[in-house]
Amino acid sequence: MKVPLLLSFLALGLNFPSLCEAGCPSNCHYNGKCNVRQSTCHCYEGFTGSDCNTACGCNGRGTCLKDNTCKCDEGWIYSGGQCIWDCHCSNGIVIVLMVSDIFTSYSLTIVADTSCLKQCIWDCHCSNGAKCIGPGECGCSQPCKYGDCRNGQCQCWNGYKGVECSQYDPTIMTNNGIKMGMNLGGISYYSSELKFVDIAKQSQEWITQRDGQNSWDTKEHDIIQWTTDGYPASLPDGMRVAKLVYRNFGVHEENGQYAILWDGDGEVSIKLTKYKILSNQKGRMVVELNHLNKGGVLLVVGNINPKNPLRNLRMIAPGYEQIYNRFPFHPVFLENLRRYSELRFMDFYATNGHGPEPTTWSSRYTDTFHTQAGKQGGALEHMIDLSNRLGTNPWFCIPHAADDDYITKFATMVRDKLRPDLKIYVEYSNEVWNGIFRQTKYTREQGMALKLDSRDFKAGLKYYNKRSTEMILLWNKVFGSNAKDRVFGVWAWQTGYQDYYRQAIEDLGTRVQTFRNIAITGYFDCSRVADKHAKELPQMNMTQIQQYCKAELPKKEAEFKHYMDMAKAHGVELAMYEGGPGVMESSAIAHFGQANKATTEKAIAFNKDIHMEESVMDVLKLWNKVVVNDPATKHGGFFNYFSYTSTPSKYGSWGMLEYTGQDPKTVAKFRGVQRFLTSIYSTVPRGPRCSFIKNSAMAYGCYNTAGKFDCGMTDDNGRTWNNFNVPERSPGDTLVLDGYNKKKDLVYIRVTDNLGANTYHVYNLKSQQWTSSTNFLYYTELADRDILPPQSNSNYLGLDSHFNC
Repeated sequence: MKVPLLLSFLALGLNFPSLCEAGCPSNCHYNGKCNVRQSTCHCYEGFTGSDCNTACGCNGRGTCLKDNTCKCDEGWIYSGGQCIWDCHCSNGIVIVLMVSDIFTSYSLTIVADTSCLKQCIWDCHCSNGAKCIGPGECGCSQPCKYGDCRNGQCQCWNGYKGVECSQYDPTIMTNNGIKMGMNLGGISYYSSELKFVDIAKQSQEWITQRDGQNSWDTKEHDIIQWTTDGYPASLPDGMRVAKLVYRNFGVHEENGQYAILWDGDGEVSIKLTKYKILSNQKGRMVVELNHLNKGGVLLVVGNINPKNPLRNLRMIAPGYEQIYNRFPFHPVFLENLRRYSELRFMDFYATNGHGPEPTTWSSRYTDTFHTQAGKQGGALEHMIDLSNRLGTNPWFCIPHAADDDYITKFATMVRDKLRPDLKIYVEYSNEVWNGIFRQTKYTREQGMALKLDSRDFKAGLKYYNKRSTEMILLWNKVFGSNAKDRVFGVWAWQTGYQDYYRQAIEDLGTRVQTFRNIAITGYFDCSRVADKHAKELPQMNMTQIQQYCKAELPKKEAEFKHYMDMAKAHGVELAMYEGGPGVMESSAIAHFGQANKATTEKAIAFNKDIHMEESVMDVLKLWNKVVVNDPATKHGGFFNYFSYTSTPSKYGSWGMLEYTGQDPKTVAKFRGVQRFLTSIYSTVPRGPRCSFIKNSAMAYGCYNTAGKFDCGMTDDNGRTWNNFNVPERSPGDTLVLDGYNKKKDLVYIRVTDNLGANTYHVYNLKSQQWTSSTNFLYYTELADRDILPPQSNSNYLGLDSHFNC
């Protein structure tokens, strides 16, 4: 295929004249792109004519043929002059479905009596009598109460079972009773934590660019009128907006075919990376990206139709186009979070320096905003959704400048949308004692304005006590009689200065009873070895460094006991809001980034070394001994590790993982935490005890017999089974059947070891050959429309008669 000239310009990242300057007929009716040299239109697939004003009915879901009909994409049919999902009424009348986005925006054209709409049957050939929910994909016969539908089968959230995912059973949860939480990383275009399958959710804020100017950002945001979801309602002639994604993720990114989708009229292109356009339709472009680098990808938007402006721009990771709205979180991101009973959303919500001030409900980012990065933080809807899926208690950090209306509406949404079995931990901002954060200055300003004290640091302390108490009372009011069982207020102050902590809690006085937990940090820096021995550290071996970690343990135990006694004295429980290894030069944070390169490199190396595995376990065991095992600890006691994923630097090796997709078995910190969890919570399952898939007369499954897992197939409804010989497994491993491809005859089996780490295998039933897979590729293939997922827990159709399910 001859590559249009426009593609050459985009691939090189060059400027080009606007369509208005080029003078294309009727601006191509926004149904194509203008050839800037010839002033002629290159129509999107499915449109024809010199001005692209003639549509052959593909709707962005097919290719226009010479006879002006369409060859529709897989899962779509050509009917009534359009590419549609296969929808017919029982009286034979056709309903044409016009789709701008197949999961969020529908427009029905009724070719006959509108009463047909009530009788419409979505013809996906569903054996369960359900309607289709995507091209060629059957829905579920009953609504999934606590789960999501996938190819006719409810996929239950962690802890729920039954055909409709309506039965709660904590014993099947992979985090049941575990006293270990996790701090999630922030959302940014350069983050190494890939949270969403829609990559655009982690994009940069818009920059502005002009034709004929070489400036990266002309900073003309103020002259643009923006929609409530953060898209330009129109653009001046010659201006474009752009934003980066995937910056610095480099070799960890997924190569393959990305679907770039949008609603409305506008022109979308990409820059900064090599690519190949595989499909160029209106509202949908499929590009092959096989040479991603650290520079990232630049999404560029221009030539917007002010009458129908471009919006809802998405960039879907390879394979997830059909399911991204039902399963928005990347499965590789999810898989190593399943053992934690609590998630702290401090960085996810951009708590440090959260804006604007004051923070009102109307100023927040919703889940439809053009990005989830920025000072407003990720949407509350996403935090609730993630907690629901994983069955993790959310820990919310309310913005420091949030007004009462914001707090009340925040709590109301949580009450209405969070699953009923979860507890809610609520904290006012984060570390308001810490002078490096805006919230500290804010609380001091507010405290001084209210004349709470003549000294600004004491005024800030008193304002923190005042506002955090008011916040919890507002939450309790929203939850009413359920607040006692569900709302757990958290109060926290500076751990390292015990007398300062004492002063703060004394000022709180009887208000301490408003809270259920007081919280501290649990960092260990190995006796400040990187500070006190910065010059010697590069020459030390790992065993020598670990001795400093061992020497610190008595001090950590005394600290934990001190705060545990304080909690009991005030009738509250102790929790940890952040903890983990902190071996780095503190001057990197405290003094404008000053650090010694050789010291930094050795500190990073120690954080990766096998000795760190034992050091992590040592501190976790101390916390468990002093806090978790104390009879006074019932609802508190979480050790909140900081943090899930981040790139090591002179500012610290805070991430348990360095990047999403890293093999956790190779990470010392991960092994230390997981070994601890396995040793303390040995009876908590690491996956389902059984997983089955029924396909007509055949069925496939992984099952537990006498504590041992096997996988196999049956053609007689489970009376006899032919076992597979699953590779790379050890005694005690959990085997999970994740899917069956009904067209390719492939079975997908995941092996989870005693640390919760996975290996991935695909079995070809025709050739009887096994293939090992990578985590990204495995889940990409599982997103295919032809995948049948496992039955929900307890809905085994009698296939479990021989097994301990």
